[in-house]
Order: sequence, then structure tokens, then C-alpha cells
Amino acid sequence: MATPPTQRSNSTPQIAVEAAQPQGGPPAPPPAVVMDIGKPPSENSPRNPQLGEIAIEASQIVSRLEQIAVGGSANDGVFNQPTVFLGLDQKQGNEIIQTIQTLVATDEDGEPTALPALDDIAKLVITSHSLAAYCGNLDRMVLQKLSTRFTTDTTRWLSQMFGFLDSSAYYHEDQLEGLVRITRMILHYKYPRYLEDGALAYTAAPPTIYSSVASPLGVVQHLCRQLELPLSCVRPVPVHTHFGSQYTMDCTALQKMLTEDMNAGRTPLIVIADVGTPITGHLDNIPRIQELCKCHDIWLHLRGHSLAALVLPLQQPNGHQPAIADSFTLPLGSWLGLPGLPMITLYRLWEKQNPTGARNRQVGSTRESTLPLIAGLTNDHQGRRIVSLPLWVALQALGREGLHAKIRDNFLASERLWAAIDCYRQVRVLSQKPGGESGTYTVSELISKASTVPILFETTACSVVFQFIPEAKEGEVITRVPQYYDKLNSWLGQILQLDAPQVPIDICELENIGVVLRFCPFEYAIGQQPTAADIEQFVQCLEQQLIILRATIQHKHTFLKLIEASPVLRVVELPEWAGLGGVRYAPEGWEELLTDQAKEELNNLNMALVDSLRSTDSAFSLGEGTDGLMCVRFGMLTPQSEVEELINLVIRVGQSVEENSRVLDSMSEIVKRGIETATLDLQKENEEKLWQEGILRQVPVVGTFMNWWAPKTKETGVRGVKSPPTPQIQTPVGGSHSRSSSHASSQGSTLNQGVPPPPPPAADNPGPPLIPL
Repeated sequence: MATPPTQRSNSTPQIAVEAAQPQGGPPAPPPAVVMDIGKPPSENSPRNPQLGEIAIEASQIVSRLEQIAVGGSANDGVFNQPTVFLGLDQKQGNEIIQTIQTLVATDEDGEPTALPALDDIAKLVITSHSLAAYCGNLDRMVLQKLSTRFTTDTTRWLSQMFGFLDSSAYYHEDQLEGLVRITRMILHYKYPRYLEDGALAYTAAPPTIYSSVASPLGVVQHLCRQLELPLSCVRPVPVHTHFGSQYTMDCTALQKMLTEDMNAGRTPLIVIADVGTPITGHLDNIPRIQELCKCHDIWLHLRGHSLAALVLPLQQPNGHQPAIADSFTLPLGSWLGLPGLPMITLYRLWEKQNPTGARNRQVGSTRESTLPLIAGLTNDHQGRRIVSLPLWVALQALGREGLHAKIRDNFLASERLWAAIDCYRQVRVLSQKPGGESGTYTVSELISKASTVPILFETTACSVVFQFIPEAKEGEVITRVPQYYDKLNSWLGQILQLDAPQVPIDICELENIGVVLRFCPFEYAIGQQPTAADIEQFVQCLEQQLIILRATIQHKHTFLKLIEASPVLRVVELPEWAGLGGVRYAPEGWEELLTDQAKEELNNLNMALVDSLRSTDSAFSLGEGTDGLMCVRFGMLTPQSEVEELINLVIRVGQSVEENSRVLDSMSEIVKRGIETATLDLQKENEEKLWQEGILRQVPVVGTFMNWWAPKTKETGVRGVKSPPTPQIQTPVGGSHSRSSSHASSQGSTLNQGVPPPPPPAADNPGPPLIPL
């Protein structure tokens, strides 16, 4: 049920726009927008009832979605309604919203879907999208003032919080759009004729983009596709080869590649570095890379979740701090857990060197000052959409303290989980260690003390990545885990997702490491981060599963040994199974005669075996080997499990099922032989009838006369089926027995020796006359 507007009017955000100064006076400042959550606007603020109605309706729709998500009723027939043609009848707004609610909150089968929980700030951000759409219908001058004010305020706040003062911001929806436009700007800077000549401008000196081999390949592919550059423009930079840093860019290799490319006539454009690699969260050597870029006049762009550490210090160092890069992208929506926020790309303003040596921002019509406009990096205030409004609303609602608290909680969650799981045997933590290599720094200390940017990056961890590994021998270094451990880690991740969802994890795979488990609070920031109690429960669950994993590995050797010694069990390879393993019950001699019929019988036997075993232990399940034949799958074991008893159980139940299947096979064989016997008897009976009745009865005209003169006897019983034998009573041998002189009687005397002859016919029924042939 939707809440009436009168009940929610007090909690609706009020927006008031100050009146601009009259024409003819000094330029009016950008309109001041006052947003106060939960309080009515002041009496002097102008009111706009339409904005309030839009905010109320948007808030009501979000509330109705939440009611359906927690168990409210929905229309199950929406998915079955045809939508090929637009209906002729008009629909009311409430009916349309109800349809949207059902489509969002339920799947095609009518089952409720999991909707994210929204706090008050998230609801406010969603409402701001409706207000931004409404503002698109305002007068162009008013809309331009609003867009300029929202964008200017948001850019100023972000540049101050992230320590990038001389910068501008570009707001975009696509994650990589900012990087695409930054690279386009550098193309115009390096090739002055690029606007006029296009690709012909760089044929003599091809552009070059540098990115780590540990970064996703799709990023540079998308970049080349959008800018119409060949993939040969991308130069993958290798990573360090020594242990502990194999995820970060090798600066020595980068310097060598820059020198080689410039000597070969290529033009280096941009270096894309990671402040928190996509999976493990490691950090490239940003100061060294920045030094190389300044030396060769190359643009440096940063990305990664560890950029959020720039917000942590409450005390800024004294003096002017230089920018850490030329540009970087901030996914604030993911960090803050607020849906609908745009991505932000902060980039430095172009500067020039004056005669006194000071660096000033370029103004006027210099070529460099127009590059952001040519590349499309300036926000379009002439458009009909205010992209920065949701972000402006979120920052207003959070404040500096609220933004700082969310970032701090994210780093604290990683720090606590890292410390909790690093002490376990056979658990390898692959992500960056919080507190630096020595572990002396904590998040609380970074907040209270003034710290440099390199220390901020090196002492924080944006994610926790760990993996279950084999027991290492003394002096052994494990890199890529065996394939079986990939299955074990996948099983561990699935169990943790089900039994400990308070700490959300992902199951990922690293090329040279294997399957790993990853916790990243900057990608699961919706709601509150896991508390210390949540992490303790998660670790307890992890400890229980580690005991099971170790026990399963210890029992596996005994399992394989017992299977090899059994004459009726065979080991089955199961590529995707993490349990103890798979076996196939095959009676002796069956594997030598694996015809199609034998394979079908073997599959039926193992399926029946699994059904019987599951009544004893639900850990047994039906599997399929690589050869397409069914098998019995063993699950995970505990230290108290007895492998030999489980194997003996499978053998005993298999033998029992085999015996039952043999009885059924015998019955089917009897029926089959009975049908064959009946067919032969019917054929013999037809031959005997032909000889008894004579050939003349088969002639059409003569046969009719013969049937009239000597009618045929009526047949009794079922043709082709003989009466079952009855118990016989032994009598003394002797006396005379009349026998028929027919051919069938004489033949029967030889076939039925030892069986008493039939009694003679009665006097009133002398039997059919004999027709001489």
C-alpha cells in the first residue's frame, strides 16, 4: 500500500531556488540550492509544489518496491501478458507503476527477487533523478544556471577532499568514458593536426598506450575501439617476477620500453597505472611511474579502489602538495553504496611556465586550454540533463564526516578480515598487507596523523584475497595450486556464501595462482560494512570448513587405495567435483563387453545404487564421468569419517542391487523365450492344420463344397499357446489305448514319450472323418 502524501510530507526533502538578481545589475551568482533533510524550508524560500509532488511520488514508489521485496503480494501474471503491440486502452498511472513494481520485484516464475536495501540517503539519490528529469523542462537559462551551480559545487568539494586542487571534473555514466576522453585529449595535444587529418596525423609516429599485463585486457581494447586506434598501439608492461610483487608494474621494464619506443619513432601517449589492482588490490610504484612520465612528457592516469585513501587524513600536510597524477577516476557510487551516482574523472588543468618560474593556470585562447573542450571533457551545461545533481545531493546529505566515515569503515573491514585469516595454516593471503610491509600503521593512525600520499596507499588494503593451498614442505614455494585445489576453493567459497553471508565474497581465478576468494568492501558498500562480530562468525565458519578440507585430503589417499583393491569398483574422473571422488560399480567382466546395451544396464545399476545409498547417507550423489557413464559421488569427509566403511557400504548395497536387477533380467528373459516358443508353436499348428484339412479346402470353389460336405471342427483354446502342465498321477503301465491314425497323432507319440495318451473320444462324438488324400 502506498503511503498517503499527507503522511510523508514532513520527511520529503525540500528544494528551494533563490531568485536571480534583476537584469541590468551585476552578474547574478549561481542559484543557491538549500537542501535540508527532514526540515521544512524557511519562510523566505520560494516554494515549488511540483517539485515536492515529484519527490513524494518517487519516494512512494521506492517504498512500495521495498514492501514487495520483504514479502508483499505481486501480480504473477504480468510476465504472461502479451507486449508485442501497444494496447489501445489508456492505463492509469497507478496501474503502470504496479506493473513496473511486479517486473522489478519478481522473476518470470513469479518468485520474489532479492532487492538491495536502501537507506534514507540512497532513497534521496533515487528521488533526485526524478527531479533532474523535471529540471530538463525548465527555461534554458534557468537550467544552465542550475547545471553550472551543481557542477561547480560538486567539483570544488571533490577536488578539496581528494587533494587535487587545480583540477576539473568530468561526470559520466560509463566506467571507461572518462579514460576514453582523456586519451582523446592527449591525441589532440601530441598531434596538432589530429582534428583536421584524423588518423593520417599519426601515421609517421604511431601513438603508444602503456598498461600493465595484470590489468584487464578489455580496458585497452575498449579504448582502442572508441578512438579507432589499432591494437598495436597498446604496449603491455610486464610485472615484477619476484614473489610478493608479481601483480605490480615493473618500472624498470617501463623505462626501457619508453626509451625503445621513442628511439623507434613512436609517440608515447599515456600510462595507465593501478592504485589497487582489479582483484588483489596491489599498488603500482606511483612515485617512480610519475617521475618517468614527467621526464618523457607522458600523461599518467590512475584507477583503483585504493584512491579512496586520499580522503582518510583529517590533517593535511603543511605546504602545497603536488598532484599524484594527471587524472584519475573515482567510482563514488560503488564506494559509498549509493545507486545511481555518476562516475567522476578528475584531471589537471593545463599550465604554463611564466618568466619568474611560477606555474600558472592557462587562460585565454591558448591551444592547450581548448583541448578539454575538443575532447568532450567539459560538462555540457546546455544539455537538458543535470548529470551531477544526484552526486550533489549525496554529498550534501553525507557531509564530509559521513563520506569520511564510509571510506574509513571500508578500510577497517579489510584490515580486520586480513588480520583474522592470516594466522591459519594452509591459507595464503594474496592481497596487499594493511599497515605496510612492517604492519606498523593502522587505519586509525592514518586518520589522526598527517601522512604523505605514498604512505596512504602502501598502508591500506582495499580488498582481501585468500586461497586454500596444500601443505608446503620446508623451503617449498607454492605458486600455482594443483587443479584439485581449485575445486576445493570453489567449494569453500560456495559454503561461505551460504553459511556466512554477512561477509560477502566472490570466487575469482588468477591466471598463475588458481581459484581464489575475494572480499572487497568497496564493491559491497550497500548498507553497513561487516562488524567485528560478523567477521568473528565468518572466521568461525571458515575454520570449520578448513577442518573438513584437510580431512578430505587426508582420506583421499586411503580412498584411492581401497578402490584399486576392489574388483567391482572403478575410480571415475570428475573434473568439477570437489568431494572425495567418484566410483563406478561394475560387476566383473562387464567392462570387457561395453556395448550400448551393456552401458545402459551399467548406468541403470549405478543409478539404482545411488538411490539406495542416499537413504543411508545424503552425502552420496549421482555423477557422470568424462566417458558419459554414471557413477557414485562421495562428498566431503570429516576427521571422524571411516573411508573403509563407506567403501564396504557401497559394495554391499551394489551387490544387493545387482541381485535384484538379475531377477528382473531373468523374468524378462523368460517372457522373451515364452514369446519365441509361442510363435514356433503357432507356426507348427498352422502346418498341422493344413495337412489335416487337406489342400482341397484351400481352393476357393472346391473348398466351399468341401466345407459344406464335411464341416470343420471348432477350435478351442488360444492358438499357439499350450496349456500349462498339471501335476500328473502315476498309474500302472498296461492296457490298450486307442490311438488316432492321423499324422499328428503318430507324430505326437514320438514327441510326448512318457506322457499318458489322451482318452478315447466319446461314443456320441466319433470325431471328424478322415479324408483320404
